[in-house]
Amino acid sequence: MAEIILDLEFEYDHPVTTDHCGSCTACIDACPTQAIVAPNVIDGSRCISYFTIELKDAIPTSFKGMFDDWAFGCDTCQDVCPWNRFSKAHSEPLFDANSELLELDTRDWIEMTEETFSRVFKKSAVKRTKYAGFKRNIDFMKK
Repeated sequence: MAEIILDLEFEYDHPVTTDHCGSCTACIDACPTQAIVAPNVIDGSRCISYFTIELKDAIPTSFKGMFDDWAFGCDTCQDVCPWNRFSKAHSEPLFDANSELLELDTRDWIEMTEETFSRVFKKSAVKRTKYAGFKRNIDFMKK
């Protein structure tokens, strides 16, 4: 928690409500590993983002075939959430994908070297999983 002390007047908005789901279960229905067990309830031990970013050990084989093409994180729940239709595209060039990354094909991903990983993901959060973790993720997705 942090505090900022200013001598400026602010115009306050209204509190944001957090329960927009109602009877919608789009994210629950779409989650590839059934990690979303109820609205606003995630079983982190089943989440692709946990497996591909935080987990340091081997990914449990019981999840084989469930990762689609997610090698780092997963946004399936965000992709299907009806509330995200109100989002707006960004105009920040720093958020654009590395052009070299966009040119990689399946073989490039499978054969990626540590040097290529370091270069392509130089200023990326993907480095959190380190080269060995990223290769583990790629190898796990191979059919």
